[in-house]
Amino acid sequence: MPTPLNILLVEDSEDDAQLLLHALKKGGWEPLYERVESGSAMEMALARRKWDVVIADQNLPQFSALKALDLLKENGYEIPFFIVSGSIEESLAAEAMNAGAQDYVMKSNLTRLSPAIERELREVQVRRDRQRAEATVEHQAHYDLLTNLPNRTTFKDRLTVALAQAGRNRKMMGILFVDLDRFKTIVDTLGHTIGDKLLRGVAERLRASLEEGDTLARMGGDEFVILLPQINRADRAVRVAQRILEALKPSFHFDEHELHITMSIGITLYPYDGEDADTLLRNADTALYRAKEQGRNNYQLYTPAMNARAFERLALENSLRKALERREFLLHYQPQVHMRTGVIAGTEALVRWQHPDLGLVYPAEFISIAEETGLITQLGEWVIRTACAQNKAWQKAGLPPMTVSVNLSARQFQQQDLVESVARILKETGLEARWLEMEITEGIAMQNADYTNVLLRGLKSMGVKVALDDFGTGYSSLSYLKKFPIDTLKIDQSFVRDLTTDPNDAAIANAVIVLAHSLKLTVIAEGVETREQETFLREHDCDMSQGFLFSTPLPAQPLESLIRNHLQKTT
Repeated sequence: MPTPLNILLVEDSEDDAQLLLHALKKGGWEPLYERVESGSAMEMALARRKWDVVIADQNLPQFSALKALDLLKENGYEIPFFIVSGSIEESLAAEAMNAGAQDYVMKSNLTRLSPAIERELREVQVRRDRQRAEATVEHQAHYDLLTNLPNRTTFKDRLTVALAQAGRNRKMMGILFVDLDRFKTIVDTLGHTIGDKLLRGVAERLRASLEEGDTLARMGGDEFVILLPQINRADRAVRVAQRILEALKPSFHFDEHELHITMSIGITLYPYDGEDADTLLRNADTALYRAKEQGRNNYQLYTPAMNARAFERLALENSLRKALERREFLLHYQPQVHMRTGVIAGTEALVRWQHPDLGLVYPAEFISIAEETGLITQLGEWVIRTACAQNKAWQKAGLPPMTVSVNLSARQFQQQDLVESVARILKETGLEARWLEMEITEGIAMQNADYTNVLLRGLKSMGVKVALDDFGTGYSSLSYLKKFPIDTLKIDQSFVRDLTTDPNDAAIANAVIVLAHSLKLTVIAEGVETREQETFLREHDCDMSQGFLFSTPLPAQPLESLIRNHLQKTT
């Protein structure tokens, strides 16, 4: 069946036009065309409708193909442009191609035109697909996918600008840290789909409570933050908090569920509660927790006395300092599985703390403390060494060689001797560099892009693989993504979770896969928990996956048993 083709034909001869159209019909096209002979007529035709291609005769009485090409470019149209001519000099053909023409064809050989058009339209589609993928990922660098609010990175950028302006103008500024009360209970009871609808509904009510010039951002999870730039009095921040609490009083209705939700709010004021972004946000968070302690559904202005929580962290810090000496840390490993073959091709090493009083403590509870105190350096080296030693032990035990992936924290990544430290550990454990992969998050990578590039190249020069973790949630620049010597992109589990029900998540996951493969990178999906997710990812050519569908993170020996059992089933 012929393929429709919309052609804007710049040609003064109707006979020549018909010969050209006949050749295109023989080539399998169904040409729909408009013929013009002048620049003004061409401009009007371009404005009237969309065209698939422009085909121009080289010489017309008062117009030419090169003038037509210039007109196309000057007006910002990106339409494939072809030149046909009864005779064309080689220098003129070269000039046309350099100016942006896709091809030139002699009128005596019009059979060349159909395949040239087909080739170019195919390339146009590839470029459009990639541009869409890049635009999607670029948007995610600055906005939260679920609510379309500014994300943490964008908020901090705006806060930095607002601080400078408030300082110059000697104005007060307010920050409200906002957190949903008992949101986790709703999600655990009704599921993530209802939870996401609730977050979107809350975001709308928060937005409606603010004035023009205020910034509302989603920091992640059920946390939002509000910036009130250059306020005159503290009671402006209080009035906003009161409006928010009032706005949440009416119930939400989703899928026959009636939900009543409240919020706790912590408030800090510049310059009284801090003069820099980190201090203001930290103190707002402290005030928020005070609001939680006061029964939730209220707001609290920060006071220096709200530091009881700091003492709890101090106790954990003291325990953390002794944990390495007491060998209280251990590693669990989560397998990474090839989507096509089902083969276990790697594992991710995940640190746990076997606290003598608190039991098994997960990284979210202690990594930030380790970062702040500098203990992360020793802990991080222990994790790399233990993971490498274990991987070598598995190889000696007869397991097929596989990659072990280790997460690098922000503080570790800034170690000046990190590359030398990794090289030393590989030598001491006897593990070949190709079986070690280092994971960094987008945020870490972009803190200092030039330093990141140098360090990653140092790791790559040894043969160590590099993965970019939580891709799509941070703020990586696509230009840097192309420059960084990385091997793997990991799709964050927040996109994987609802990709079978949420078209936006599905589009993001697919965009990351397309983008990664265009850069010749491997794609690993995190948090795969259902067969439906697995099927979607496999059908969209995702390379590997990890998640509870296949296995939870396991200690070394149970994982070895799992791999051996898996090998028996597949051989």
